[in-house]
Parts: sequence; structure tokens; C-alpha cells
Amino acid sequence: MIKSPDKSKEKIESMFDEIAPAYDKLNHLFTLNIDVRWRKQIVKHISGNNIKAENILDLASGTGDLTKELIKLNPGIIYAADISSKMLEIQKNKIRYKNLQLIQTEAQFMPFDDEYFDIVTIGFGVRNFYNLKESLKEIRRVLRPEGKLIILEMFKAGGLKTRMFNFYFGKIMPYAGNKISKSNAYSYLFNSVNSFFNVKEFTKICEMCGFETESLKNNFLGIVNTFYLTKK
Repeated sequence: MIKSPDKSKEKIESMFDEIAPAYDKLNHLFTLNIDVRWRKQIVKHISGNNIKAENILDLASGTGDLTKELIKLNPGIIYAADISSKMLEIQKNKIRYKNLQLIQTEAQFMPFDDEYFDIVTIGFGVRNFYNLKESLKEIRRVLRPEGKLIILEMFKAGGLKTRMFNFYFGKIMPYAGNKISKSNAYSYLFNSVNSFFNVKEFTKICEMCGFETESLKNNFLGIVNTFYLTKK
């Protein structure tokens, strides 16, 4: 059994604070900018399905790449929440929008009213949650009835292509990422995927926590997927 990496508040906060200055550059480099398209598809899905998007929470927002896309929906209020103050600081300097509020918080202890948001999004952050089930229940609490939870994430998968990708993601990327960021964070990022759930397992956990899977989009080799979930 693969040992799960340390996901304590202190570990995650300090790690992302440490790599914040190089985070955008490295992410786009390692994905050849394909990650930008995945985020744009989320906004296209929301607008194309006429989903209410007046109050939005972008949770684990990092430096705001997904937040920046969600702003195109012209929400009445959008909160970008993250555990890392350094990530939010970069986002503050990167994005200007009158209805954007930045807030530092953990996923499982959020300072929002019940049933406040129409949509909660998480872009490449859910696998870093210290307590996944409690975090999902907290997200359900702040979502209005039949509100939407949209998760873009990397999941454990199998097959030859996946093994080839794991060589890149587990060997080449951590070496380059750690060297450029002057941190060991990119070794953690591979371990966080390798020790995470597969799509089927994650679907069951979401259902247990009060969500129904509306649709699932395989973005890349069954590893990168977008979950479109509805609060039951």
C-alpha cells in the first residue's frame, strides 16, 4: 500500500507558500499549456448549460488561474479561497475584478453561510485536502439546494500510457520542478496523485458525502478528469 504524504495544514500551507513564485510558470510548462483549455471548458459547460452562477466559490484557488476564467461568467460575487497566503498574494496582483474577494481558509472549516453558493469549483486541489470527506460535507453545507460542485483533478489510473506518464510525472517533472522552485514540493505532488483515489473510488466518496455525479470528462489518459456534481 502506498503511503499517503503529509497533508496537514502546516505542511500544505508552508509548501505552497514556498513554491508560489514559480507555480504558474512551472504548471504551464509541464502541461504545455493544455491545463488552460481544461479550465476554459469548465466555464463553457456552466454557460452552455445555463447554470446559475451568481455566487461562486473557487476553492483551493492557488494563484487564480481558474478564478480568472470564472470571472468571465460575470458573477455577482466570487470568492477565491486558499490555504496559502502567498498564493493569494500572487492572485491579488494578477486579477482585477470588482466582485472578487480573496480569503485564506481550510476546506473543512469555511467561514461562509449555509446554502450561500450556486457553484463551488476546485482546480487541482482536492487531493491535497487533509480530511476529504469532511471537506466535501463542508462544501455541501455552503452550496444551495441542487448547487454544483465542479472538480478538475488528477486521479490514479492504470495502463501502459499511464505508466509512461508516471515516469514523466514521477521522475522528470519532480527533478526539474524541485530544481527550478528550489523546493521538494514537486516530489510531493507526484506522491499526492499516486496515493490518491481512482475515479471510481472518488465517485463513491462524493456520493457518500451527498453529491450526485452529473457527468465526468476524461481530459487526459484517464488521469486528468473533470467531475460535474450536484448537491443531492
